[in-house]
This record gives sequence, C-alpha cells and structure tokens, in this order.
Amino acid sequence: MSKQPILTGKALSAFAALLAATGMLASCAQDGYDDDERFESSVKGTTLSSPAADAITVTASADGKTQTITWPVVKGAGGYLFSFYDESNEAEPIVKDSLVDGCSVTVPREEDMNYRIDLRTLGNAKMNNSEASAATQKSFSTFTASYAVIPDGTDLCQYFQDNPVPETGEAVYYDLEPSGQYLLPSKLDFGARYVVLRTTSKTDYATITYGETGSIEYCGGLTLKYLNLDCALSSKPTLAFSATPPEEILDADHNNHHQIVDPTAIMNCNISGVKGMFLFDNKVKYCLKTFVMENCLVHLESVGMTNNSIFYIYDGGGFINDFTMRNSTVWNTGESDFKYLVRYNNSGRCDRAGYATNSINFLSCTMYNLCKEGQMCNHGGYDGRATSNYDVENCIFVDCGNAQVPRRIIGRRGGGEIIFARNTYWFDGAPEKEGAPDAVEGAKSEYDDSHTALQTDPAFVDAASGNFKATGAEQVAFRTGDPRWLD
Repeated sequence: MSKQPILTGKALSAFAALLAATGMLASCAQDGYDDDERFESSVKGTTLSSPAADAITVTASADGKTQTITWPVVKGAGGYLFSFYDESNEAEPIVKDSLVDGCSVTVPREEDMNYRIDLRTLGNAKMNNSEASAATQKSFSTFTASYAVIPDGTDLCQYFQDNPVPETGEAVYYDLEPSGQYLLPSKLDFGARYVVLRTTSKTDYATITYGETGSIEYCGGLTLKYLNLDCALSSKPTLAFSATPPEEILDADHNNHHQIVDPTAIMNCNISGVKGMFLFDNKVKYCLKTFVMENCLVHLESVGMTNNSIFYIYDGGGFINDFTMRNSTVWNTGESDFKYLVRYNNSGRCDRAGYATNSINFLSCTMYNLCKEGQMCNHGGYDGRATSNYDVENCIFVDCGNAQVPRRIIGRRGGGEIIFARNTYWFDGAPEKEGAPDAVEGAKSEYDDSHTALQTDPAFVDAASGNFKATGAEQVAFRTGDPRWLD
C-alpha cells in the first residue's frame, strides 16, 4: 500500500509563510556578535571552522510546532550556510543552503521525526577569512525515548509473555525495526498498561502479521504508529477491550463502566485483511474516553458480518465518548456487508460515564462500500441530546449507509453542535439529496442542512484495486476526501 511523503508542497508553503512571518534569521548580538565585531574581529587571514556539533542546541517551542536551533558565534565569519533535513526524505530538504546572518534559526517541528542539521561557516573576504572546509552535521530525533527495541522476526505474544509491560502509570514505548516482520499468532492482552507500538521510521513500516486467533486486547492506553497490520489470517477482532479487566478501572460511581481514560490512537497505519470487527468490547461494560484514527488505510474483507459492526461497543452496555476519524480511507471488498460502522449501546451517553459532552467526528475521510444496506452509526443514547456533538467535513462516502449517511451519523438533531460541510454522499450512481445546494430538488434536510454537499460522482480511479483518487469535478475543486489521494 502507498505511504504518504512526510512533507507536501502545502507543508513547504506553510514553512515559507512561517519564515516570512517570523523572520528566520535571528540576531546574535546577545552572544557578543554584532556587525562591528564581525568585520573588525582579530581573526584574519585564516580558514574558519564550522561550529562543533555538541555546541549546536535545539529547543522546542511550548506548543511543539517549531524548534529553534542555535550555535555559538565563529569570530571573523561572514555568516553561515544552513540546511535542514528529514533524514527519511533527504531528496526534499526542509531548508536547503539558506544564508543565515546570525546564530539561530527557527524551523518547523513534528513529533516522531529524525532530523539532520548541516551548518557551514562562511568566509569573510574583507578579513581574508576562508569558509570552513566542511559543514558540521548534527542528527537529532523528536521520538519519545523507547523502553525497549523489539528485534525483527519476533513473536510478539511470546515476547510480552517473557517481558511483561512494566507498571509505570505512563505510556511505555516499544520500537519495532524499520521494515521488520513480526508475528501475532494469538491473543495479546496488555491489560491496563499504556502501551505504544511504533516503527522508528515514518516511511519503512514494520509489519505485524496476525495468526488465526491473533488479536490485541487492552484496557489502558494504546497507540499504534507507523505500522502495517496484516489481519488476513485472523478470525478475531483486530483490537478488543480486555475480556477480564482489573478491578481498579471499574467506576462504581458512574454506572459501573470500566473506564479507559488514556486514549486509543491508531496513526499512520496500513491495516489489511480485516475479516471481522475492528474494535470489540468483549461484552464488558466499558467507556473509552478517546478514540482517534488518523492517516490510516483500513481494508476490510468481511466474512459473516451482516449483523455486526466494525466498531462494536454494544453488548457490554458501553460506548466511546469521543470518536474521531481523520485523513483516513476505509473500504470493504469482503463477501459480506457490515450492518453498522459504529454501534454503541443505547444506554451509552456522556453523563452516565462522568463526562459533560460526547462526540463523533469524520474529517477528510474516504469511505467505500461500507454498510451498504446497513447504517453508518447506531447510538440511541446520543440522539437528540444537547450534549452530543458531530463534525463531518470534507468526506467522501460512496455506496455507504443505505443512502442515509447524515441521518444515521447524528440519529436526530438536538441542541448539540452539528457541523456538516462539503461532503459527498454518492449511492448507486447518484447523489443523496442530503445537504444539496438549494437549487437541487430535495435540498431541505433535518440532518445535513448545510447546503454544501457535493453533487458530482467522485469517479475514483480504481476503487476495486484500492485506488481512491477522486477525479470528480467538485471533489477535485474542493480537495475533499482522504488527503493521501490528492495530488
């Protein structure tokens, strides 16, 4: 499956705007380096050196979106030549050969990146100083430090049996090797520990291959990042809440929900061959506070799911309080359909688990052949309540939800915030009338009343082969759906 480049043209444009707004070049006067000293330095007639790597410092901004790189002044220099790279994508430098008349630079920052700085001291002709013979290179990472690296070829069930996750009260990070192959032959239950499994490369994902009873169970935080999950052999849910949760997460004050307060985050993953449920409550009453799926491909090949759900938090009496799917593609090519995409117990709602609001959000997603004769969502406890919020924007739904996509997502309108914008609801070769512009017959709707729904066929390049690049005029114009399919 395709992987997105780390930096897009849009990101580079945003960086250019950042430079223009902040002025990337920073003064070094505080370091005793000003124009007079630069030109009147006692260092003359010499070949200069580039700043030492261990003297270059990197400081993240408070919000983690930028980082400032500083270095000590080199006496007699005429400036510095600065380049900045994502080491997994050096063909597209973030900054290339920028002349810096100072000793600090502010650049963008992302989590889980391996960066490299190239910094060369430039000469000063007036003082007869030559540039440094070589640039200094400094590599650094924004990955959170790992607890352990799991070797390529490992059976993960055996590994965690031999090496139980420690009880730290915080997230425990495990790194998988780039392009590594890992096995999950049976159920792996992390219990109430907070576990992060990730590949250390954002381009060369490790693959976890599920066996016939392979499944990951948990009732603490769980994050999966930069992974391929091959579920083709498994007859079990891809993920499930623990069948036997520990007593300490039972909340007797809030209707005996087993509370999972740390998030479930599935990010930058390619998930294939899912035969059954993606997430299952194991018939135990849970409330998961936060679920986020972002930048994922999920290929379902359902078998025997006609009366079941992709996200099935129903039998135990629970629900997910805040559900978000963003920049992701989900499609089904299996022999059976699912009845629901998301199903919660009808008693599930925020106040019954101790929260003030609950939400369901689909943002810039592409969905194909999901619940074609079923329903996108079923959550009677949410419907019509002022505490229920929904946000559905820039999505493409093709042959989904029995031509009732907005209706089933929100159930019915109440006093909560409901946002629909620029979605496509295309079913059996024609647009649903939900949200259509006023000029289109049937525009009035009690569900999507935005009058922004797109009316052209998304015309995917090759949906049968998993290519969901939309060629429809409106979808191209408004750049809707999962961004990975955009040029």
